[in-house]
Amino acid sequence: MKHLLLLTSVFLSLVLWSQVPSYVPQYGLLGYYPFNGTPDDVSANAANLSNNGAVLTTDRFGTANAAYSFNGVNQNLINNTPNFTFNPASSFTYSFWYNRNVTSVNGVLIMNATNAAGNFIWLFQAGATNSQFGTNKQQSAWFWAQTTTTTSVWTHIVCVYNAGAMTLYKDNVPVATATFTYTNVTSANMPLYIGRGVGGNYYNGKMDDIGIWNRALTACEINDLYNSSNSLTGVSAGVDVISCNNSAITLNGSGAMNYFWNQNVSNGIPFTPVSNGTYLVTGFNANGCSAWDETNVTLGQLSINAGQDVSVCPGDTVILNATGAQSYTWTNGVTNNQPFLATQSGTYIATGVNGVCTDTDTLQINVLPLPQITAGNDTVLCAGGLVTLAATGGQNYQWNNGVQNSVPFTALNSASYIVTGFSPAGCANQDTVEVVANPVPNINAGNDVTTCSGQAVVFTAIGGFNLQWNNGVQDGVPFYPSGNGTYVVTGMSNDGCYGTDTLVLSVGPLPDISAGTDQTICAGNPITLNGSGGITYVWNNNVTDGQPFTPTQTATYGVTGFSGIGCSNTDSVTVFVNQPSQSTITANGIDVYSLNGTDYTTSGTYTQVIPNSVGCDSSITLVLSMDYTGISEWELANWKVYPNPNNGQFEVIVPTDFLGQSVQLVDAFGKEITTLLVSSTSWNMDLGKVSKGTYFLAIKNQPSKPIRIVIQ
Repeated sequence: MKHLLLLTSVFLSLVLWSQVPSYVPQYGLLGYYPFNGTPDDVSANAANLSNNGAVLTTDRFGTANAAYSFNGVNQNLINNTPNFTFNPASSFTYSFWYNRNVTSVNGVLIMNATNAAGNFIWLFQAGATNSQFGTNKQQSAWFWAQTTTTTSVWTHIVCVYNAGAMTLYKDNVPVATATFTYTNVTSANMPLYIGRGVGGNYYNGKMDDIGIWNRALTACEINDLYNSSNSLTGVSAGVDVISCNNSAITLNGSGAMNYFWNQNVSNGIPFTPVSNGTYLVTGFNANGCSAWDETNVTLGQLSINAGQDVSVCPGDTVILNATGAQSYTWTNGVTNNQPFLATQSGTYIATGVNGVCTDTDTLQINVLPLPQITAGNDTVLCAGGLVTLAATGGQNYQWNNGVQNSVPFTALNSASYIVTGFSPAGCANQDTVEVVANPVPNINAGNDVTTCSGQAVVFTAIGGFNLQWNNGVQDGVPFYPSGNGTYVVTGMSNDGCYGTDTLVLSVGPLPDISAGTDQTICAGNPITLNGSGGITYVWNNNVTDGQPFTPTQTATYGVTGFSGIGCSNTDSVTVFVNQPSQSTITANGIDVYSLNGTDYTTSGTYTQVIPNSVGCDSSITLVLSMDYTGISEWELANWKVYPNPNNGQFEVIVPTDFLGQSVQLVDAFGKEITTLLVSSTSWNMDLGKVSKGTYFLAIKNQPSKPIRIVIQ
C-alpha cells in the first residue's frame, strides 16, 4: 500500500506539472490558475480555490470556458488557508490577465489579507481611471504603485515585491514603483481573495492565468509570461534516475548558467532520496531568463538469487538461472539460463543488474566422479544364437539395442553393444562390447515340388557345404516318393555355421481319363469328342476337345487328360465312318411315275437321297420319260411359246392364219383349264395360280398336235 500511495503521488505531480505551461516559471511557484474549466491550482501545490458564483467565460484567445467573469456584486474565488505566508522582508510576485468592464466602480482583483491589525497585506485594485499595486500594515496607510486603467481590453499585470521594493508591470513594461517602510509588522497565514477584497469591494470584469511566486521574477521571465513563450530553451533535468539500495545520486541540470531544484536538492551535489519522486529544475541564464524541466527519481531495491548448489556428473549440461534482476553476468564464462558443460567443481558468482542497481549471489557446482563400467569380453557366435551380456562396475545398467543386463537374447547380426552404467549418485559412464554373429549360410532347397504318382524326383540344394536332407534323400540323386511330405536340407558355411531350408513335396494321383465310347457316323457328318476325368485335354490327329470336326475315314483317336496339379493319363476312342452309295434308274411312265413314295408327272432327270443299309444317305438318279392318256401330244405348226418351261407366265406367238379360232388349255389328264379366242398374233398368259406340272395348248375341235407347256 505504501508503494501504491507513493506512485499515486508521483503520478499526480506529473499530471499537475504537465498542466503548467512551459513559459510559466516553476522555481518558487506557489500556485498557478489557468481557469481551464475549474478554479483549481495546476501547480504541484494543488492550492485550489473555492468558487462563490464566478462564471466561466472566454479568455483573451477566444477560448470558451477558459477564464472567469465577476459581476462586481457578490461573485469571487477564495482560498482561506493558502500555502504561503509573506512578510515585509520577503519577496514575492503575482501575475494575471484582466479585462475590466466599463464602470466607475472600484474593485479588488486579488488580495492576501485579514482584518487583524498589524498584518502584512497586499492587493491589486482597479478604479475608474487608474489601477494600483498596494502593500500595507493592516489598519495603516497603503503604499501604492499606480498606473492608468483601460476598459474592455485584456491587460497583463505583474506585481513584484522584493524586500520592500515594489514594481508594477503593465503589458511587459514597468510603469510604477513604491517602497514599503513600516516596521513591527506581523506575518500570518491569511486568506487569498480573487475578485473581491477582505471587506468586500467586488471586482467587475474578467480574470485569467493567475500565478503566485515566493520570489521576485526577472524581467526576462515577465517578458515570457506576457508573450507566452520561452526566451531560454534547452534546459534539461537529465534522464530519469534510480537510487539503488539507498545509494546517493546526483542531479545535474544543463542548458543554462544557474540551476535551482525543488525538494531541497542542490545542482551537482549528491543526496540520498528517501522516496520515489519527480524532481524539477529551473535554469537561469545570464539575462535572468528561466526554463524548467523535470526528471523522475525511483528508489530501487535489488536482491538476486543465484539458485541452489548443484551436484552434476562430468560432462553434464548445467543451466544456471539467476532471478530477481533484469540481466545477469556469471563468472567462469557462464551465460544466464544457457546450458554449458560443467567440467570441474567450483564456485560460480552471479551479478544481477536492474537498471543501475546491481547485486551478487553465489552457488557451488560439485562435479561427481564417474563409475568405471566394464561391458565384458567380445563374443563370436553364429547368427541366431543366444548371448548374455553382463556389465560390472555400476549400480544399474542400460544397454542399447533392447538388451537387458544378464538376460540372454538372440543375436541375429553382428553389432556393437553399448552399456551405460550408473553410480549411486546417478553419474553415468559407458563401455562397449562387440558381438560377432557369423552369418548362417543361405541354404536354398529350391521351390516346392509337385509331381505325379510314379514319377522320379531330384532335390538339389545350393548355398552351403555338406548338404544333408532328411527322409533318406541324397542331394542330386533321383528317388521315387511314396506320398506327400516336407523335406529339410541342412548346409554348413566356412565359419562352421549351419543353415536350413525346407520344401514341400506334393505327389498327385493320376487322373482317370476317359475318351468316351466308340462311335459310328456317315462320311461327311461332323462329330465332337469330349474327354472326361481331367481338367484339360489334348487329342491327337489335330482334334480339339469339345470342338466338332468331320472325319473322312474310320480312325482311332487318343486323348491325354491332365489333373489340376498337372498329372496326366490317356485313353482312346474309335470313330467308324460309313460311306454313302450312288445309283441311276432309267424309266418310262404313263401319266404318273412313283419312286420311293414320290410321284413324277413330267419327263426329266430327278435325284433322290435316302438312307442305305448302314444308315448313310444313298443318292438315286432317275431319268424319266412320260406318256399321257386322254389327249395325244401333237404340235401346232409355227406356234411358239416362251419361256418354256416357265413359272406360269409366258407369251404365245401364232401365225395370222389362226386369228379368230378358239384355243383350249388342258392338263396332263385332258381336263380343260381355260378356252380363249385368238384375236392377236401374240399374247401373254398368266397361269401362276395353277399347280405345277405339264399342260397342253391346242386348236379346239381340230385335229393337230398340241404344244406341251411345263410350269415349274
